[in-house]
Amino acid sequence: MSLKTKSFIWGSMASFGLIFFYSGILLLTMPNVQAAWLVFTDFWHLIVILIIGFGTQVGLAIYLKGLSKQAHHLGKVSSMSGTVSGVSMVACCAHHLVDFLPFLGLLGLASFLGRYQKLFLEISVMINLLSLAYMLKLYQRHQKQCLINSK
Repeated sequence: MSLKTKSFIWGSMASFGLIFFYSGILLLTMPNVQAAWLVFTDFWHLIVILIIGFGTQVGLAIYLKGLSKQAHHLGKVSSMSGTVSGVSMVACCAHHLVDFLPFLGLLGLASFLGRYQKLFLEISVMINLLSLAYMLKLYQRHQKQCLINSK
């Protein structure tokens, strides 16, 4: 299997994993599917950016690791961004946990997360894009180094 194919497969799997994670959290915290759909439609543009960005980061990390064994820190960048994305998606829906788990005393935390859910998602998108830009910069460095070495 070529490195590009392997990178594409891993990036796609990461994106689908994030889709399933978000869908699962959304469906577990909503009273019904219609309510889950309404929440998704409110933030779909941010969610889609996070999913595509995370999959692209994972694919790039696999590709760069295949090109150079010196790129061992790239996995940390994509996992950090993925963690932030996942937490932001949970924060998006966490205020609905109050409907199901009032006895846990999470009302204050759920209220806080619900109030700032869009901000959390926007910050997550920014971190995601910055991580992606960093990985693209590493890719460009690698390409320049290849040109220098080939001369």
